[in-house]
Amino acid sequence: MITSEKWPELLTAGLRIKFEEGRQEIDRASMRPRLFNVQTSDQAYEEFSEMHGVRDWFPYKGAIEYVEPEKGFTVRIEHQEYVQAVEYERRFLDDNRYREITNGVTMMGLSAARTREKHAASVFNNAFSTSYLGGDSAPLAGDHPYSPLNAGVQANKGTTALSATSVATTMGLMRAMKSATGDHLNVSPDTLLVPPALEAAAYVALNTPQAPGGSTNDLNYAASQRWNVVVWKYLEDTNDWFMIDSALMRRSLYWFDRVPVEFTVDPKSVYELKLRTRGYMRYSFGWTDWRWIYGHEVTGG
Repeated sequence: MITSEKWPELLTAGLRIKFEEGRQEIDRASMRPRLFNVQTSDQAYEEFSEMHGVRDWFPYKGAIEYVEPEKGFTVRIEHQEYVQAVEYERRFLDDNRYREITNGVTMMGLSAARTREKHAASVFNNAFSTSYLGGDSAPLAGDHPYSPLNAGVQANKGTTALSATSVATTMGLMRAMKSATGDHLNVSPDTLLVPPALEAAAYVALNTPQAPGGSTNDLNYAASQRWNVVVWKYLEDTNDWFMIDSALMRRSLYWFDRVPVEFTVDPKSVYELKLRTRGYMRYSFGWTDWRWIYGHEVTGG
């Protein structure tokens, strides 16, 4: 016999399907796995410590000289808990209003995926803000000290509107970035990250053979390179844009799932003639180094 005490348990499986349908509505077009190195975690936090200062190799003269690498900045990425809960009255089932319940659960799943996407985009939306700092006490796009022992700075922030000229200039700036020890790096930008408002401008800048808008036949250098253009509707500023080295990004920009998204029905809610649903997830995100990106904070349109 199916008793009233069993109804939350019987509903859970069907409602979980509706929850996942809501999640997939956003997750199937998510930019998070495309931009972040997504991993799982079994710790309270993830910590990264940079090591620098290994000099160039030297001629062997009968004895080996050992060097001690210089310790760089330390980055700790701490997981945060997120919850959502919705309560329905028992009479919704008695009155055959199951549709309202499933729609609500679907919206809960959609909200979970939307929250995660917004948090992923916050790395870029807050890239210029001094309220969101990395291990070197600088925002993602800003003025960065070389190392804890070298206060000299390098910048990865500009203010130039997106164009073929600014793309070519930014490529040069990224390729000139130095390591913490001042050595050359192999930074190879290959991706533009833009909001929908700049999608057309990116297309013109990267695909017009001649310099856009010019009266001469000057070639457009930016168009000679291979580019990936990532258009993300969760980028809030309609003028800001970012150039990225995707290989370095995968080694520097992380997302850790400590507890995957959960959905459950409270089995005790039957005693109060309620149907209580809740969702839970625990994760973290952040960057360990900044040399994979150059951001332009553009004023006006």
